[in-house]
Amino acid sequence: MSFHQQTMTVMVLYPERELEQQIVFEERPVPVPDKGEVLVRVRATSIGGRDKHLFAMDELGWRTKRRRAERGVITGYEFSGTVAIAGKRFKEGDDVFGYTDFRKGGVAHAEYVCVSEGMIFYKPDKLSHVQAATVPVGCMTSMRALQVLAGLKKNQRILLSGASGGVGIYAVQFAKMLGAEITAQGRSWHQHELLRLGVDNFIEYTQEEILHSDETYDVVFDVAGIWNLEEIAPHLTSKGVYVTTHPERDRLGIVSSYFTAKKSKYLFVSQGNTKILASVAVLFDEEKLEPIVGSVSPFLEAQNEFVPQNNKVVGRRVLSLE
Repeated sequence: MSFHQQTMTVMVLYPERELEQQIVFEERPVPVPDKGEVLVRVRATSIGGRDKHLFAMDELGWRTKRRRAERGVITGYEFSGTVAIAGKRFKEGDDVFGYTDFRKGGVAHAEYVCVSEGMIFYKPDKLSHVQAATVPVGCMTSMRALQVLAGLKKNQRILLSGASGGVGIYAVQFAKMLGAEITAQGRSWHQHELLRLGVDNFIEYTQEEILHSDETYDVVFDVAGIWNLEEIAPHLTSKGVYVTTHPERDRLGIVSSYFTAKKSKYLFVSQGNTKILASVAVLFDEEKLEPIVGSVSPFLEAQNEFVPQNNKVVGRRVLSLE
């Protein structure tokens, strides 16, 4: 099928406009895949933490604000869809899921996306496109954090912040698969679902309750980025590991941990990885992992999912293009 001179609908974010004018749907040319890429017809795409930061204009420098305010920015990194232009490995009609290169900016909140074949894999047969769109970032981040960086083992104790979010809900499931005792921090309305997923101990979402307790943990996975090594060190075992997805909030801890048995580590999963996504797909098809969808909205109603609100959903918010 030829896409020459065809256009697609793209969601463009203008962060400094008035709230009701920030999200605009524009027609742009369908991208042309480079060597090693495929063109994917997006069926579903998630709204991640980075997308919401852009919408709120926090954690961005002045220059970035100014530049993006002028030309707008396409958000979106996770997606599930159908190959429209084949590559060497994936053929037209294949259902795939993946994660675009975070360092190059979002592109997935659109009808079509060009992506490297090394960043996608076949969608798990037992998952819908909506379900699959919640998987790549959460599972890849959780696997690396718990298995590679923390080396979490059976019967060890782990503390999770942000356990109800798009990464946290899969971190809970991976920790349970590894046989750990899980303590999760979250809002009261998330408690029932987190306990159902395998959390052993639930703590109401306040920093003080953790910091003033006498509990210690082998691993602290700070998904929400609310602590640093200095604060959490008293609650780590002698060789405990603190892992954060927000290294910018714990630069001193990362350096100082070189001189102590207690370690601070950070991770940045910048793009999809076929090999890791393949192993994740097996876990879903074997029903060892459960897909968690926080909410689903039509793509053209995305504004409703970005507006600040009481975040009572568990898991990723998803935009459907089907």
